Amino acid sequence: NMPPHIIPDTTYPMSSRMTVAQRKEANELRKTLKPLMEKRRRARINESLNKLKDLIVPLAGKDTSRYSKLEKADILEMTVKFLRDLQSSPAEAQADSYREGYDACLQRVSALLPRTSLDRETRARVHDFVQQAKLPSSPACRTCSARASSVLAPNQHERILSPKSNDLLRSENRSSVTGPISSGVHAAPQTAAPNMWRPW
Repeated sequence: NMPPHIIPDTTYPMSSRMTVAQRKEANELRKTLKPLMEKRRRARINESLNKLKDLIVPLAGKDTSRYSKLEKADILEMTVKFLRDLQSSPAEAQADSYREGYDACLQRVSALLPRTSLDRETRARVHDFVQQAKLPSSPACRTCSARASSVLAPNQHERILSPKSNDLLRSENRSSVTGPISSGVHAAPQTAAPNMWRPW
């Protein structure tokens, strides 16, 4: 008879022995794949850093030919500095963007103004307003568009360049639109007729 503390191998289920073998095989496979996974991870990091370098060098105002080779730490430091500077001056960037868009609108109006059916006097007034608004020393240019949006309906922008504007102006009282246009920019009249054409 066998001693009671000795258990024969037949008492272990076959599935348990297979599970142990599978675990050993999985561990060996994991050890084998770990260097390969690490290599792929490093390749992804390097690829992303190269893309980041191509993006950040021109944005930082650097010459790409002189900064073709950068250390990883330099790329990250340059990116951090650029984002920090961008975050510290959002108002200036927004003001510059607004000014560029405003100037583009003025140029568009100047280009389309001769093609409209507006009478000569109205075209002259709009032209004078556009030329005055283009002056960089005019402080009203940064705020006139914002104030005008509160009193100008969306379809009134189209009336400036619409062929029907001439008929509209002729049918209305001419005395209500003979005032200087610059004064209307600084203080938009609230008592004007709702369908009256106003360049501001």
